[in-house]
Amino acid sequence: MINIYLPNEKPYGERITESIKPRYESQEEMIVRLINDHKQNIEDITIGQRYYDKKNDVLNLNPKLDVDGKVDPDKPDWRITTNFHQNLVDQKVGYTVGNPVTLSCDKEGVVDELHEVFNTRWDNKLIDILTAASNKGIEWLQPYIDEEGEFKLFRVPAEQAIPIWTDKEREKLQAFIRYYKLNDEEKVEYWTDTEVTYYVKEYEQLIPDYYHGENNVQPHFNGGNWGKVPFIPFKNNPEEISDIHMYKTIVDAIDKRLSDTQNMFDESTELIYVLKGYEGEKLDQFMKNLKYYKAINVDSEGNSGVDTIKVEVPMQSTKEYLEMMRAYLMEFGQAVDFQTDKFGNSPSGIALKFLYGNLDLKANKLRNKTHVALQELLEFVIQHFNLNVSVKDIEITFNYNRMMNELEQSQIGAQSQYLSKETLVTNHPWVKDPHAEIERIDAEQMEYNEQLPSIGEGLNGKQQSEDNDPR
Repeated sequence: MINIYLPNEKPYGERITESIKPRYESQEEMIVRLINDHKQNIEDITIGQRYYDKKNDVLNLNPKLDVDGKVDPDKPDWRITTNFHQNLVDQKVGYTVGNPVTLSCDKEGVVDELHEVFNTRWDNKLIDILTAASNKGIEWLQPYIDEEGEFKLFRVPAEQAIPIWTDKEREKLQAFIRYYKLNDEEKVEYWTDTEVTYYVKEYEQLIPDYYHGENNVQPHFNGGNWGKVPFIPFKNNPEEISDIHMYKTIVDAIDKRLSDTQNMFDESTELIYVLKGYEGEKLDQFMKNLKYYKAINVDSEGNSGVDTIKVEVPMQSTKEYLEMMRAYLMEFGQAVDFQTDKFGNSPSGIALKFLYGNLDLKANKLRNKTHVALQELLEFVIQHFNLNVSVKDIEITFNYNRMMNELEQSQIGAQSQYLSKETLVTNHPWVKDPHAEIERIDAEQMEYNEQLPSIGEGLNGKQQSEDNDPR
């Protein structure tokens, strides 16, 4: 066999070598590929948020059809949605950070500086972030410096976030892509540890976005950068998945059973007609004649006629089924069932620990991930405010919003003579803000000390009384 080559054609061996050679993407090609992959996952990311907003799958079920396969507008078709997912998420988040997270440090003045950022507004933002993380599996926070040089925080929804990690542990960011739509434009931001590049996505291509200036590549802020990718992940759990996946099928089953039961109730007000001797007459024609004329024809021999059957709703079995599914929901959702009567009206501390056992397991995962995220956020705060302190020097305390036996808790505190004032104040059931309470205690102690006579005054008074003693 003779190989014939065209004049400008590469040899066969070179063509094979080039075909198996790895092809390297440009930065823009990589970003477009990652965005397209991310779009396919948005439904999975937002399913928990959809259920939180009571847009359950029962609303998307096919409508009821008649015998001809057409939609029957007269057929009862209830779509009852429950808010179990919202209740369980709110319970976990409220339990974990319903009482504000407190920061403490032994170095003087540091806590006051931190309170400039971690104030009441931050407490509300943290609740929103962890609620979103519970719904989506993860939510992002971006620290930035505005045009006036003020330190600010911006929450980035998970559906807009495409992280690029340095390793499989997903602990350190190599880069970060933010993709969102603004005024019918697809905006893309590509962040590294030193700069951000702004793009507009059109026809699967990235073009520079000059809305941000003549140069679409800019530093993190005016005059510098953070030295690291400025996005902080707030993870719901190690798997970074929504709570809804723990019990979604149970919620769907409850919604469907409630809807079917309501449909059955509506149908039970109507009668089922049993026709005798009407084989040749269509059912729809029979119903029209009955509704219009309020009468039916029967033959002279009485061989035709109509009997009726009333629909019976199986209430007892439905009630038992819903109670069983609710118990499964509380167990698989790791929630506290406040409707239980197992522990009485005033349970002791031990009984409450058993009651909150499952919720503790779920909340501890959220707390551990949030603790790591707060430490990352503190690094940005320390860097911006140039605080002479390390993250390790700042203690982060989560004050679980647990129902407790206040009398029992107060008695324990009163009998604890060898614990620090900070520990006693933090664990007292009446204290909502331990830092502020300690400041009030110190102020009252100083005022009390000022009212006492000094040591010198006391000795002088004693000496004068001895000199005036006639003995």
